[in-house]
Amino acid sequence: MATFDVLITHGRIVDGTGAPWFRGDIGIVGDRIAAVGPLNGANAKRVIDAGEQIVCPGFIDTHVHSDAVLLADPYHEPAVRQGVTTEILGQDGTSYAPMSQKNMAFMREYFAAVNGNPVVDWNWQSVAEYLNRLDRRIAINVAYLVPHGALRLEAMGLETRPPTASELETMRRLLVKSLDEGAAGYSTGLDYIPCVYATTDELVELCKTVASYGGPYVTHIRYNRKGFDAAVEEALEIGERSGVGVHISHYKGKAEHILGLIDAGRTAGIDVTFDTYPYLAGSSILAMMSLPEWAQEGGIAATVARLKAADTRQRLRDRLETFPWERMHISTVTRPEHKGYEGLNPKQAADKAGKSVTDFVCDLLVAENMAVGVVQFPEPTYTEADLYRVMSHRAHMLGSDAIFIGGRPHPRAHGAFARYLGVYVREQKALDLEEAIRHITSAPARRFLLTDRGQVREGCAADLVVFDPEKVIDRATYEDSRRFAEGITHVFVNGQLAVENGQPTRALAGRALKAPWVK
Repeated sequence: MATFDVLITHGRIVDGTGAPWFRGDIGIVGDRIAAVGPLNGANAKRVIDAGEQIVCPGFIDTHVHSDAVLLADPYHEPAVRQGVTTEILGQDGTSYAPMSQKNMAFMREYFAAVNGNPVVDWNWQSVAEYLNRLDRRIAINVAYLVPHGALRLEAMGLETRPPTASELETMRRLLVKSLDEGAAGYSTGLDYIPCVYATTDELVELCKTVASYGGPYVTHIRYNRKGFDAAVEEALEIGERSGVGVHISHYKGKAEHILGLIDAGRTAGIDVTFDTYPYLAGSSILAMMSLPEWAQEGGIAATVARLKAADTRQRLRDRLETFPWERMHISTVTRPEHKGYEGLNPKQAADKAGKSVTDFVCDLLVAENMAVGVVQFPEPTYTEADLYRVMSHRAHMLGSDAIFIGGRPHPRAHGAFARYLGVYVREQKALDLEEAIRHITSAPARRFLLTDRGQVREGCAADLVVFDPEKVIDRATYEDSRRFAEGITHVFVNGQLAVENGQPTRALAGRALKAPWVK
């Protein structure tokens, strides 16, 4: 009988494919699953008795904002404690490679309310250099998407027009170089600067390159610019014209707005999938949610100067005085004197400051250099019934859209995967356990080209989770959003224990995973 480094016994194995669970043991040698099945009598340096708990592949977070956070906090406990073993970075077209130092300074400030802006050594420019900064230095694995915003900044700065042929070729050349260095796909954030300025034709041309590699196009669609149906239709058009596989990020809205379009697209031969997080509320940056496009042109310095001007405030007053502020609260500020506003909606904060809401919002954005985050609650027409229907669709995957910074961040950073399993699977029975685990393991592994992850199978990477299906639950709330999830007992990342008996080990066994075309 073989000798294993680790032997997990007496588990109910859910292999990630959607197949029914079965009783069995798992033997690990090094960073690989060496055997699956009845392994009675096997020798091992370490034996873990799963005690009839579920043993399944590590969870893959399809949409998350830890690109900078991992550099400052490599132990990444909010994710690890939920069983997340791999995260897909480079989301919303807004990450930091490939990028010159000048453009990185802009992006660090622009997205500081989402990714943070920690004091670390930001001394890379290429995708290869960024991935090397993370490899074997973090608690989880990561894969990376080439952000469209980086390509556009490098090729044409913050110009609001379509690219010239030369500029488009510069973007394509940077995209090719980044894919050759290991990026697993390409992302856009079409409500964010500078992605918002891209035409459909521009995106189609770049996606043709991504399609030639077999990678996905991952898109934050134009929610705020086109409306749900038209935004989804644009994504499908890009897939149809370019041949790329399409993945729609963090869908939130009425189920009928997307499910019929997804099904029609797939029937027409478009490889389209999507992710959601298991909450009705969303989270983003205050400027994107509240300011019109014209107010943000030219970048942060130009916007700050514009917001200081009385004529700008007068132009914004009708919009800001009637904005539905009661449906959001301030989640993130950087200046100590503003911390008392976290958890309040902007109208409440304005009243506390003794200002009109227009002056308060403009003053806050100016003082914070735009780095203000918010949690936004949906219109009453978006309900739990919509979330239930969307999450049970075959093309669905789970993405936390986690933001890990701020005093009152969205609870999804600490609870998304545990909430999915505890509330929507165990309590509401939106889908059965085996199918739910497929949505967070083998389905995202296929989508993001992680060919040796996402299944309990001999030869696969030993990314594994042991959890109690009767106890797994989120504890983070909108009022107390940093409480860790419960019910995850053991987590393995590349064969090493990242969580043991519910407690993080602080092992740094994570890898920067490169696309399969990189040898």
